[in-house]
Amino acid sequence: MKHSVSQAHKKRAIRVIFDDMPNFGAQDIIISDFIDWQPLYDLFILGDNIIVTIEIAGVDVKDFSIYVCRGYMIIDGLRKSLSEVSRNCCTFHNFEIPHGRFNRRIDFPVPIEPKQYKYDIDNGILTLKFPILKERIIPIEEE
Repeated sequence: MKHSVSQAHKKRAIRVIFDDMPNFGAQDIIISDFIDWQPLYDLFILGDNIIVTIEIAGVDVKDFSIYVCRGYMIIDGLRKSLSEVSRNCCTFHNFEIPHGRFNRRIDFPVPIEPKQYKYDIDNGILTLKFPILKERIIPIEEE
């Protein structure tokens, strides 16, 4: 990973939020009416880390946020259409790349350490690396 929270270059810094998870739960049906697309992602475990790669080509880092907790993450944002393309300027022959609001919840198979993430963005792919939460065993002494 090229970047960590403390080393991230301001121009490419992503917005990761830990303590203010959006409450999409009960409102999923309402929110889904405003979601135009969902980014594709891969998730795998490599050693003691969970790696998530998300396809965000054409999305500026200022146009998305990532909400992270131990059990899941949500990426929420907007892919803007090209400024020179408007519905009144031309005749469309093919229009496959989704634009507009996106939102995707990604559940982790095991708990992670959210605040110790690292990330990289390369060729429209955001890669996030989270360490797996180590179980803490507290011994109970019997009297």
